[in-house]
Amino acid sequence: MRVINIKNFIAGELSGWKKAEVLWLIFCCVAVIILSIQMGDNVMGIISAVTASLYTIIAGKGKVSCYLFGIINTLLYGWISYKMRLYGEVMLNWGWYLPMMFVGFFCWNKRKNEKQIIRKTCLSPKGRGLTAAASLAGIVLYTLILQMLNGRTPVLDSATTVLSVTAMILTVKRCIEQWVLWTIVNILAIVMWLQVYLENGNSAASLLMWCMALANGIIFFLTWRRELEPEEREKCQMD
Repeated sequence: MRVINIKNFIAGELSGWKKAEVLWLIFCCVAVIILSIQMGDNVMGIISAVTASLYTIIAGKGKVSCYLFGIINTLLYGWISYKMRLYGEVMLNWGWYLPMMFVGFFCWNKRKNEKQIIRKTCLSPKGRGLTAAASLAGIVLYTLILQMLNGRTPVLDSATTVLSVTAMILTVKRCIEQWVLWTIVNILAIVMWLQVYLENGNSAASLLMWCMALANGIIFFLTWRRELEPEEREKCQMD
């Protein structure tokens, strides 16, 4: 029975992919590998960047298996951030993302449609307002904590951390607004890792990882918006 369930799971995860989507996934992974090698990054950084691209693209497809790649990326990226003294990123990945990967796996697995793809949802206008207010307050408070820890770029580190926490909650809840927050996080993270790269030439793969994530976040916001069911679209007043 267990073998049959595993086979069904794999078959469901591989179903529904268009040729263009498969080609885009391959392109992102190959581009990260080639550019990272040319820019002198190490094996750990490259694996972290590749698994991040796999996680984002597979999550964008609404497939539960994204969390398997997310776990690997979380472990590796947390260690890379630790070496670069980006302590907010370390706490975010090891203290929040890692357990939430398991939560997301089980929550998404219970909310799939007949095509083995998760059902998308969204926040109400009031929910968006409360989310924005709570995120802003969290950014201010966490910036003060990171300053006391003498962390690198405390404001940027705080903003990416707090918004990522919020975005991960929305991810588990299958909300389309996650992609808006991830886009903001990706832009801030690009700025943060660009500073690291310009200072010491390290972590090129992490910088490329966030650039790919930015492109994918925009793509999947538009995709999820198009795939919202009519009752969800009416609830969040997307049109």
